[in-house]
Amino acid sequence: MTIYDQHMHTLYSFDSEAQLRDYLAQTQAPVVTTEHLEFDNPDDGGRDDLPDYAGMKRTQAALASHYQNEMLLGIEAGYFAPAEERLRDYLANHDFDLTLLSFHHDGQHDYLDAQLAGLPAKQQLEDYFTRMLAGLKQFHDADVLAHFDYGLRLFDITPEQLEAWGKPLLDQIFAIAVAHDLALELNTKSMYRWHNAPLYDQAISWYQQAGGHLFTIGSDAHEGPHYEANFKQALAMLKRHGVKEIATYRRHHRTMVPIEPPVVDADNVY
Repeated sequence: MTIYDQHMHTLYSFDSEAQLRDYLAQTQAPVVTTEHLEFDNPDDGGRDDLPDYAGMKRTQAALASHYQNEMLLGIEAGYFAPAEERLRDYLANHDFDLTLLSFHHDGQHDYLDAQLAGLPAKQQLEDYFTRMLAGLKQFHDADVLAHFDYGLRLFDITPEQLEAWGKPLLDQIFAIAVAHDLALELNTKSMYRWHNAPLYDQAISWYQQAGGHLFTIGSDAHEGPHYEANFKQALAMLKRHGVKEIATYRRHHRTMVPIEPPVVDADNVY
């Protein structure tokens, strides 16, 4: 059983040009891609971004004779309430090993849109977590809650502010996640590129207090050099919280992998 990156994108995502082989070349471990499934995407002209499932399968098959890795297929499902039926329909008609659940936009703006940076941080935090909570109440057919802090990346939120402004909502969010066996993702891009590691340190405790024990680690890589970026630091954080294993997924079946010793294949960093 091996620790491996469970959040990565290739050119089958609208915002990546990476090749699957860019990741395969760095590891002997299983490789799972989690391409964007995003409806009414304001970051792409309002289009529905549906990854080419047949194309992804063809790419895996073409590389299978060159690489010995187990190749898995995941999806990053972006929830947007008006598109819920389209989301459910796509997932029902395609087989994946792993489903990440994300909240990327409000219908008008992706939460990384620079236009939002001028909003009051408290307003943005409360709006984002309110939307996430409402979404989770409606849709939780996934394996992992990805980058819980995505809507906060543009803001310098302190742990004290997260507790004062966000904990009541996050307590409800994590309770729903735990009730439906959603793992909490440690997203190393959020933690070390966007400098939100202190917020993850805090959120791990709150998720555990809600009864949560399932964790994954994902780099959110959109290019090869970010594969498993900062994994050693993320594993060390989990250990400080008494976590002894992380969850991995095949056909949505969960396998727990010990994090000691912390064996990872790459020393990449953000």
